[in-house]
Amino acid sequence: MLKSYFKIACRNLLKHKIFSAINFLGLTVGVTSFLIIFQYVNYELSYDRFHENADRIYRVQHDRYFDGELQYQKAQTFIPTGEAMMNEFVEVEAYTTLFRISAESDITMRHKTEKGELVSFSEEEVYHAKGDFFKIFTLPIIEGQKEIKSIPEKSVLISKSVASRYFGEESAVGKFISHNYVEDHEIIGVFEDFPSNSHVSMDFIFAWQKVTDEANGGDENNWRWDGFYTYLLLHPGSDPGTLENKFPGLVEKYKSGQLNEQVSSVLSLQPLPDIHLKSNLLAELKPNGDQKIVFTLLALAIFVLLIAWINFINLSTSRSFERFKEIGIRKVIGSGKKEIFFQFLLESCLLNFISVLTAFLLISLFNPIISPLLGIDLVNSFLNKAGFWTILLFMIMLGGVAASIYPARIMSSFRPAIILKGNQSRVPGNTSSIIRYGLVVFQFVISISLIGASSMAYKQLSFMKDKSLGLNIENTLVINTKATFGPPGSDSVFLDNLNTFRNSLRNYESIAAVTASFEIPGKEHQSIIPHFRHSKNKEELAALYLTRVDFDFIPALSVNLLAGRNFIEGKDNQSTLILNMEAIKTLGYESPDEALGQEVIWGNQAQNKAKIIGVVDLRATAYKKENYPIAYTPTFFPFRYATIKFAESNNFTENQMIQMAKNAWMSNFPDIPFDYFFLDELFENHYKSDHDFGLVLALFTGLAILVACSGLFAIATLTVEQRTKEVGLRKVMGASTSQLLVLLSKNFLLLILIAGLISVPIIKTVLEIWLENYPYKAAISWWIYLLPIGLIVLVSALTIGGNILKASLVNPVKLLKYE
Repeated sequence: MLKSYFKIACRNLLKHKIFSAINFLGLTVGVTSFLIIFQYVNYELSYDRFHENADRIYRVQHDRYFDGELQYQKAQTFIPTGEAMMNEFVEVEAYTTLFRISAESDITMRHKTEKGELVSFSEEEVYHAKGDFFKIFTLPIIEGQKEIKSIPEKSVLISKSVASRYFGEESAVGKFISHNYVEDHEIIGVFEDFPSNSHVSMDFIFAWQKVTDEANGGDENNWRWDGFYTYLLLHPGSDPGTLENKFPGLVEKYKSGQLNEQVSSVLSLQPLPDIHLKSNLLAELKPNGDQKIVFTLLALAIFVLLIAWINFINLSTSRSFERFKEIGIRKVIGSGKKEIFFQFLLESCLLNFISVLTAFLLISLFNPIISPLLGIDLVNSFLNKAGFWTILLFMIMLGGVAASIYPARIMSSFRPAIILKGNQSRVPGNTSSIIRYGLVVFQFVISISLIGASSMAYKQLSFMKDKSLGLNIENTLVINTKATFGPPGSDSVFLDNLNTFRNSLRNYESIAAVTASFEIPGKEHQSIIPHFRHSKNKEELAALYLTRVDFDFIPALSVNLLAGRNFIEGKDNQSTLILNMEAIKTLGYESPDEALGQEVIWGNQAQNKAKIIGVVDLRATAYKKENYPIAYTPTFFPFRYATIKFAESNNFTENQMIQMAKNAWMSNFPDIPFDYFFLDELFENHYKSDHDFGLVLALFTGLAILVACSGLFAIATLTVEQRTKEVGLRKVMGASTSQLLVLLSKNFLLLILIAGLISVPIIKTVLEIWLENYPYKAAISWWIYLLPIGLIVLVSALTIGGNILKASLVNPVKLLKYE
């Protein structure tokens, strides 16, 4: 029996090729879309869950307040935080403190080969660790010491990829490496690379090195510098909320007397698996995801799959009337309702199953295109995990069966006497038109809402990218100098070579300017000084970012100077400041002119007075986040960035610009790697996630429209078939083609209008929630609501117009010949 059902199912699918193809296309698109997005969502939700004790690991967050007002929220705390919590609280099983030194200064790692050759690389993931690092984090050691409780002095562990890059096929264990701030350290182990779904990536884990001298109390008493990451492992069964309630007492015990009374610190816990999607703090280790975007995409995937199933239902029921006689004859010769039901159910499930298999094939085929867009490798991330795909396949097939039941029930319920008499008006399937039309409205509500969301995503991205930054970032190449920390003038050789480098480039007509700075617009600023005060009101503190620049920084980048003047070499020093507009507002000035000539005190020393000589309208970050309030000061502090501004009229290609800068750099700094980037690309990268999200949203919006329109095509086909004789009679009575077009299409236009009215409040609500992620928002224009409706009307007219026009042009004699 089952074999017979299968043969009939295959025969019917092949007999109705167009119907089967449309159904297959809709289901395949829906399932493929769902699989891709579900894969991405599953990946985002898997962050940091590979650690054995992930559910018991927490990161300590630091919120700094001044006079009760929040100054900043930071992923970093103080050096002794973890150890103090370990000693004070029974809930804490272990702690580790991490110092990401490569975030504080550009690090050049060096290693001498057996031949005496110096191998050096610029590194970004360099850490010093103390405490029970390997008890907290699951990090397999693949070479060297397997069981490590704490890293011995003068020792370091490196990642597998670093070992390959530095030592090739040779064993790395026993070799020595050093960087800017430490002498040779022995490599005692090689660990597996951190997986991509980790909020932290490490290439080097050095033994802890003291950063606070004993004259200032040592590391164990440094409750002033919050530049360190603290992780805790709680005992099983410990309540993190109860532990957090004890933090204020610890802060009061250890930090009291070290800071101004107006400054307070609040510590809290972040569950490790929540960091990637729920944390957006200062000094995050990697750019985190956005929980709202992830679940928005998941909802999008579900909607596309629902549209595909709805479309499948509509297509199946609309074509059921072609099989009246088959069903009637089968019932007359003895087939029961149950047998016919399972026959049609098998056909539907077979089509769903083929679509699922095709979806898997398409994902594998287009993986090289889709994976970079989503930032994950679709094939190698979860495709090899049987449990994941078993659950997913079960979900899809369950939905496919559910979508198949309704058409099968409708077709199996046809009464043979009515069918064989040709009275289609009394067929049960016709009485369900309200359900069918309701499903079409639902499809178009989703499609219109998606078009509105896609349009707004494009508008918001354009809004942010088109707003003025207050500086010129075109044709600007920036070099990481790898400058070493120290007091002004401490590295005289480096500064002399930097001046030589700048002077050598200034001789080229194609180069407009060369400047140097400690920070660069577009990079995260961390040099925050919490003690800026009016000289007249010393009690009113403000937190500003202090950025050291040379005398050419402002004109070189064509910074928009609103008031005052630029720094003058030989005249200005650290006693003069140029502030941006955010800093002016933070200090309480109403306008740039009011701030000019005013004195401020910065730091803890009252004698650190500086005069405001200029105000600039300069953004140090993209418009995705609030701008930093910055005070610029001229100094010879070792600069981390050298910036080359090429003349707008230069005829060089990008590669020629790079080569010119590299030659000049290597001639002055042969031992420092040439590490560069273009400033416009740096800012563009800030919007990459928004750009990719917009592309994904637009892609799946198009797919949703495609599937929805094929469903509309099914309804139009059904309507024309049911009203064939009516069309013939109206033509005989003198109805024109235009009148028939209006008659047959007005119901569809009404459905779209209803969908549009339902979509407007949905679009408004969703966009308002989504725009909360941005401090600078584009306005929701009227066309955001009307454009989707108009577009759907146009696409729908093209979809159903052919069927309706064809029916209205047929000779009425042919339509009525059976009457």
